[in-house]
Amino acid sequence: MSQPQYILRLVINKSIVPRQRRRRGRRGYGLVLIVRLLVYMMLARVLTDKGLSRHLRKHPRIAKGLGFKTIPHRTTIGRWRKRYGNVLKQVFEEIADLISKIVPTEIEIVDSTPLEDADDPDAEVGFTSMGAFRGFKVHLGVNQIGAALRAKITKGNEHDSPHFPDLIVESKYILGDKGYDAKSNRDAARAIGAVPVIAINPRNTKHKKPRKCKHERLLKKKRYIVEQFNALLKEVLSNCWKRFKGLEAKCSLLYSALIAININVLWSLLIGAENLREVSRFWY
Repeated sequence: MSQPQYILRLVINKSIVPRQRRRRGRRGYGLVLIVRLLVYMMLARVLTDKGLSRHLRKHPRIAKGLGFKTIPHRTTIGRWRKRYGNVLKQVFEEIADLISKIVPTEIEIVDSTPLEDADDPDAEVGFTSMGAFRGFKVHLGVNQIGAALRAKITKGNEHDSPHFPDLIVESKYILGDKGYDAKSNRDAARAIGAVPVIAINPRNTKHKKPRKCKHERLLKKKRYIVEQFNALLKEVLSNCWKRFKGLEAKCSLLYSALIAININVLWSLLIGAENLREVSRFWY
């Protein structure tokens, strides 16, 4: 069994994947195998449903190692992608919580990054510091070692600030840029016992001289971690998000990629890596 398959079998199991209700009729593949396959797609860098089905037929040992007795058709894989986005989200958060138990979260940095796809019917026009784009946004919460703890994907026209409460976890400090400058976000951070370190947006203050946020030095020093993670995520996705249309498909794709990255984080922690640069070195 190859290393990616071994780690998948070790991490993606019945204790991590939510239980599925028993149904009448023919027995399906089961959620454990479905999650393993969608995550393996990212680990193996086989970034189309047709290519994945062909890859498994060409390598039956891999299919057997993942737990499959028969090879699913590409249309079946496509249906799974649209149907099980919420399951993948739960699995991602379970693994993220496991990482937090191994490495307690002292600092969490929140941010968003655009996924441009002008041809997707669900895409909307949004804005970043680089200007306008048409597509989607990935909202992330990353800890001090560069592991993603929370994430969600929205259409490009949604503002960052309202998603802040969904991204934060218990930590000592929670860092964010001026896009999260709101009293409600600072209150949300304090409610879970964290110190909010959010840059001041000049548009939100009446002072002539811009104020500085408390612990601004910490924000400047640690912000690079989430920016590095954004770059790693896009490297893992390899622009394949443009091949899958619709918010549901992109949601499934995103969480599959995040699970794959966090599996590498777990493995890297076991062999002694301490930061994102070291974790990314072990990407398959």
